[in-house]
This record gives sequence, structure tokens and C-alpha cells, in this order.
Amino acid sequence: MELSSRKRKILGLLVERYIKTAEPVSSGEIKSLYGEEISSATIRSELAALEELGYLVQPHVSAGRIPTEPAYKLYVENVLAGEKKEIRVAGLRDYLGKKIVEIEDVVRNTARVISDATNYTSVIVIKNTDDIRIREVKLVEVDVGRALVVIITDSGVIKDNIIEIPVNMGSGYVSAANDVINDLFGGKTLSEIKSQNTDIDGEMSPYHDIFDKIINLLEEYASVRHDKVFVEGTSKMFHHPEFAEISSAREFITLLDEKEKLGELMTADEGIELSVRIGKPDGLNGNCSMVTARYSIGGAEIGKAGVIGPERMDYDKVVSVLHYIQKVFNGEDDPDDKEKKNGEIRKRK
Repeated sequence: MELSSRKRKILGLLVERYIKTAEPVSSGEIKSLYGEEISSATIRSELAALEELGYLVQPHVSAGRIPTEPAYKLYVENVLAGEKKEIRVAGLRDYLGKKIVEIEDVVRNTARVISDATNYTSVIVIKNTDDIRIREVKLVEVDVGRALVVIITDSGVIKDNIIEIPVNMGSGYVSAANDVINDLFGGKTLSEIKSQNTDIDGEMSPYHDIFDKIINLLEEYASVRHDKVFVEGTSKMFHHPEFAEISSAREFITLLDEKEKLGELMTADEGIELSVRIGKPDGLNGNCSMVTARYSIGGAEIGKAGVIGPERMDYDKVVSVLHYIQKVFNGEDDPDDKEKKNGEIRKRK
């Protein structure tokens, strides 16, 4: 049933109030929040109708009302349909300031920042490394018979190792080997490299040893078959009254411990920029919600960042934080940076 604009407004006010207080909301509170003239009788009638439609429940006869899963879903639809806000997260850009970093270090720090900014538990999933594409392989001779191998991928991941190389091969050997390796590996995913049948013979035969060593490094790098799941802020669930009971807390911890299931839930909505799951109908344990967003580095999708908390989650804030995270990872300019730059230009003039 399509709700009237008045019912939608009342339901939205009630959800927002309950998110803030975790207490049943009375008709008197709705009247004070409504913002325009409306009778108490009309509000009571509308609340009764919303309860009959399944959007509200009344824990006790004399108590106010609390939202149900359909109410949260409708509220989230309005949040996502509205203008995208962003909450700038202090410290995030510092983690991304270096050009050469291990992506897992960035992910762990980012998960911690998201958890602190939202006061919920954060989860980040890195895609299977077989899907990561090789941009470049660099060989740098560091000593006689030894070279540094640097593997650069489209995710910004950089993997380095020292390998042994043949000696007495001439000054241009490492440079030539570097060109051969990049011709063979450049632009390919790890799975493509592992599956290709490349014969090193003729003019390429002097580089057979290096080729095998780099193949071994790549196979070792891609040995993790499943998505990697990072969780931060598990203890923050105890800040919320929904998880005060032992049974509810145990359900929540069980969900976080089942990393494979958690990863599947996070990545199930393939191709969706931002998704919201609410409660058991959406595959979660009771009284839980999950908001997830795709994130990329250098234009390449790396995985999903998300927040798990109670159904009574501050969806507006969470969506805003995740939106900002997306912008930072995508390398978009920070409006604050632009203002600073404009101010500097004005000063110089």
C-alpha cells in the first residue's frame, strides 16, 4: 500500500527519534516534532494505521511505538534517495598519503577509522587476489646475483621480494629481463598469468630462471583463494542497548566470527554502489543491519566497505561516512582542500 505523505513524515520522525533514544516513541513526541499544526487525535489515528500496516509495534499497551524492519527499509529508501551527504573523517587521507603501500595496511586503518566515525562495527572485504590485474613488474639489481622484484597491481598493492639471478650475464641483462617479463605479464590478471602456457625458448631462454621465480612469487601471492575480511570495533556493539542481553550479543559475535558468511553477505550485491540489509529476511542475525559500499583505488574496484550495527542504526550518518570513504579512495578532491587552495590564491592576489 502506498503511504500518504503525512504517514511517511510521521513514520520518518518516529524512526529518527527511536534511532536517537532507543525508547518507544509516544504520539506526544511526534506532535512536538511534526513542525506544523496537527491534532493529537490525527497523530494517534495515523500511528494506529501504520501499526496495522506492519510498520510499527507497541511493546506494551501504555507504551509508545517502535519501528519494524519494513519501517527501517522505507526510511533507508528515503535516505538513499535524498541528496548524498558526506561526513569528513579525520585522519583517513593520512593513511592514503603514500603512493607505495600495502593495501592491507590501508584497509585495516580505514576499517578502524570507519568504526570510530560511526561508533559501530566496521567490515572491509578485499576481493580475491586472482581478480587483481598486474600493471608492471620491476626488476632492480641490488647486488651481484641478486635483484629486487616489485609487483605493481591495479589496486595499488605492491609486493617485493629479493630473488637470485644468473651472474656474469652482462650489464643489460636485468633491463632486458625486465622488458620480457612485462611483455608477458603486463595487463593480465593473476589467474590469467597462472593459466597461460608460455614457452621460454630461443631469444628468451636466458630469462627462464627469472621467469620461473616470478611465477612462483605470483602464485604465492595469489594463494589466498577467498576474499579477505577485516573487522574493527567489535566491542562497540556493547554500547547499544539491543546487545545488552547475552543471547543478542552472542548472535552478533557469531556473525562476526563466521568470516566466510560475512564476506558472502558483503559481496552478494554485486554491481550495487551502496546496499542495505536489515534483519533476518536479509540474511543477518536478529536485530542487525548492514550497510555496504563499493570502493576503488585508481578506478579499479578493490572490494566492499561496510558497517554492522543494530536495526536502530543511524543510517544517515553511516551512508554519509561511507560516501566520503568512497570519494577519498577514488582520489576525488576534498572540498576543504579546494577552499584552502582558493584562499591561498586570494591571498597571493
